[in-house]
Amino acid sequence: MRLFRLLIVLSGIFIISVNAQNKLTLDDAIDLAIKNNLELHKQKALLNRVELRLDETRLLPNPVFSYSREDLKDNQFNYGEWIASGSIPINFLWSRWSNIESKKNMLEAQKLFYDHNKMNIVAEVQEVYLSFNNYSFLSENLKSSLSKLSNLAEASKHKVTEGDISEYELQRILIEINRLRSTVSELELRKKNYESRLRLLIGYDRTKEITTESLNIKSHFHFSKDELITQALKNRKDLSAASLLIESENLFLSHNKIKAIPEINLTAGYKEQTDNMKGTIFQINFEVPLFNRNQIAIEQTEIELNLLEREKTFLIEKIKSDVSEALEKLTMVQNLHKSQDELQFMNIFNSAIYSYEQGEISLVEFIDGINAYIDGVVLAKKLETDFYQSVFELEKLVSISLTNYKEKR
Repeated sequence: MRLFRLLIVLSGIFIISVNAQNKLTLDDAIDLAIKNNLELHKQKALLNRVELRLDETRLLPNPVFSYSREDLKDNQFNYGEWIASGSIPINFLWSRWSNIESKKNMLEAQKLFYDHNKMNIVAEVQEVYLSFNNYSFLSENLKSSLSKLSNLAEASKHKVTEGDISEYELQRILIEINRLRSTVSELELRKKNYESRLRLLIGYDRTKEITTESLNIKSHFHFSKDELITQALKNRKDLSAASLLIESENLFLSHNKIKAIPEINLTAGYKEQTDNMKGTIFQINFEVPLFNRNQIAIEQTEIELNLLEREKTFLIEKIKSDVSEALEKLTMVQNLHKSQDELQFMNIFNSAIYSYEQGEISLVEFIDGINAYIDGVVLAKKLETDFYQSVFELEKLVSISLTNYKEKR
């Protein structure tokens, strides 16, 4: 008997442990998304390509080795000579450094863009995770309510038979049950939609069930608009990347201007002839810049630089506008969300059913109570979702953590 009880206790512990392990926390979901997200893998591949271009820029030009030989003769004379030489372009001595620095800034900019995209993925995972969790809660909660109403309907059918209530009352109850059933079906569809999005974001196995947990975020924030805008302009990685791209393009413009200097090749070697004439040779070759002075490349770089500066100016103004709008939205939904704290919707539901069964309220009051419960619980979760999503959106725009859920990578 003791052994049997021990097995039951151990089985219970095992089941609890398995359920805990199957629960997907928000931090777990974020880790999986960063690990598996396809867009981040593409960005990482782009980073690798930029790094390879930087390595290529650092390489010195290859020297060119030449060997030529002549053996000439006629009826009276034999003449021959051979030449061994090596040549190398020397423009790299002054043109490669600006190119290297340009590629370095390009690489740093792409790293910042990668981090920015990673933060966007984190924000999307937070939003989808929260929505899935809330729709799961609503679906299960209203399913439980539907079960209680179905039991009430069965009891009401017996009351109709016994003549305690009218057929009209029964039909009105059945209509409300169908209305609730329709609401549950709609919520279930939304839950499935967010579940599919969450699986795609984090690369989760479709054969595994996802169980999420409720988020605990403080319900009140006090921020100044100017403070948040200052933080955003300081912390936004895409804005820092834009500045680096401009610096990179300025350096590349300098590189292209230096390349207007014609190509210069230096050759040195050794020559020997059959008449015992021998010695070193030296040769320098350079282009005469009559037509091509690298004008096209310079103009293209200037156009690109002007575009990048305009994009940065636009991004700054967009950040200011987005942060202002996000703060206004957060302030509004924060107040609406806070107003729901004292409401107990389940008490309304249970009281309506109990009072109607005891004959303390009329059918109209009962239906009003059921509708108030359904509309209230759905609205409460919508306000909670809107509030949390506003917090996540502001976090993304300002690039600072406003909650205890933050990326720790």
